[in-house]
Amino acid sequence: MRFIKKLSIGTKVILMVGVVMLVLIISLFSLLYNENRESTYLQLKEQAQSIADQVVLFRLWNAQNKERIEPVLSVLSNKKFKYKWKMVSTKPIGSENLPQDEFQLHAIQGFENNPSDIYRIYKSNKKDFFEYAGPIIMEKPCLRCHIDQGYRKGDIHGAIIVTIPMNEVEKNLQITKSYLAASAIILLTSIMVLLYFIIQNTVIRHLHTLMKAFRKVGKGDYNTTLEVDRGDEIGELSRSFNRMVTELRSKEKQLIQSEKLATVGKLAAGVAHEINNPLANISLYAQMLYRKIRDPDTRKKLKIIEEQADQTATIVKSLLEFSRQAEPKFELVDFNDIVNKTLNILEPQIYLNKINVKLKLDKNLPKIYADPIQIQQVLVNIVTNAVQAMEGKDDAHLEIITRSKGDKVMIVVRDNGVGILEENLDKIFDPFFSTKGVGKGTGLGLSVSYGIIENHGGEIKVKSKPGHGSIFIIILPEGEENGENTYS
Repeated sequence: MRFIKKLSIGTKVILMVGVVMLVLIISLFSLLYNENRESTYLQLKEQAQSIADQVVLFRLWNAQNKERIEPVLSVLSNKKFKYKWKMVSTKPIGSENLPQDEFQLHAIQGFENNPSDIYRIYKSNKKDFFEYAGPIIMEKPCLRCHIDQGYRKGDIHGAIIVTIPMNEVEKNLQITKSYLAASAIILLTSIMVLLYFIIQNTVIRHLHTLMKAFRKVGKGDYNTTLEVDRGDEIGELSRSFNRMVTELRSKEKQLIQSEKLATVGKLAAGVAHEINNPLANISLYAQMLYRKIRDPDTRKKLKIIEEQADQTATIVKSLLEFSRQAEPKFELVDFNDIVNKTLNILEPQIYLNKINVKLKLDKNLPKIYADPIQIQQVLVNIVTNAVQAMEGKDDAHLEIITRSKGDKVMIVVRDNGVGILEENLDKIFDPFFSTKGVGKGTGLGLSVSYGIIENHGGEIKVKSKPGHGSIFIIILPEGEENGENTYS
């Protein structure tokens, strides 16, 4: 059994099919051989019956010359036709016609009840012989010699025995057996070879490809994919592999992103705490000097110092918010309600940029179990980015869609702004990465949003093409009926 377990799938299949085919072929060719042998025996019987009929007819025709005819028939049968014949009876005229063995005796006795001819195959001196026994029916010419024995016309007088050597017959049967055996071997070999190539091309080759792909993935190559050109189980296995690799690739990106966020968060917290107090002092002293000094030029410069300190303080505040990673406070939330609140907050920016807003909100949208403040923060970040991407555009359009898909709730934010370069799509969720001009963003908004959505057990996706706008998709699980937080 251990040996079988170590064999490849292809070898196991071929062996199993081979064993089944071997049994079937042996059974089939055994049946053919037996039918051929029975057919040969039937031909021998017909031949012996024909000989017996001729002998009986010849004897009847020459009933008056029995002494001359019988030696002639015996010589002909022995030398020319290689068969022997003999008439036997339980009440013969001469003792030489008595039954020689049990077969002949039982044949005569059996003919009394059933006058059907019989035959047997027996061995004598290591040679096989075919022996036929047919009934001898008393005819009128025979009564001349046997009337004193009490016979009447139509009685069973005895049996005619015809013995034929089976040397040639056995030789032919052996040739047939050899031919059938050779045919069976050739047929089985052909089937096995054909089966090998079929299995190799339909199963094994694809399994080897799949194994190589798994090894690549095991070494960390998540860009490996399989070509799916089949509709059978192998094709489904390839599709499942591709889905698995896509999921692994996504999880790897999420893990890398989480590690980046954790590392940058620690750095941001340290930097923010170190510069927050000095910034507050700079802003405070700038305000104090502004009140005491009356020189317009100096006051103008002090105002610039205060504004720059406040702007830096805003950045520091963003760093602190990024580093805190506060635990979300989950509750059942209406996603549509968050969308409306977000648009109310950003209404001035939307109005100033003359953006046409189109809402497609699912009225039957299931509630989500989430922190409403954090989800609103995510939506504010994404919509703000969309508004900024459409600044100065004459036909600016913002579309927000909510809908459910299975046990998930989805929100889609689509704009027709400047779009994002393809090489930047994998970087937009990295901390401090920004495509905006200097002073227009910290590059933390989408990083924070990514972390929030991930902490809610959801995912955030982006599709974009330069000059054609961007699409952000947020997917979150539906709210649990019991209101339990399963994601924190």
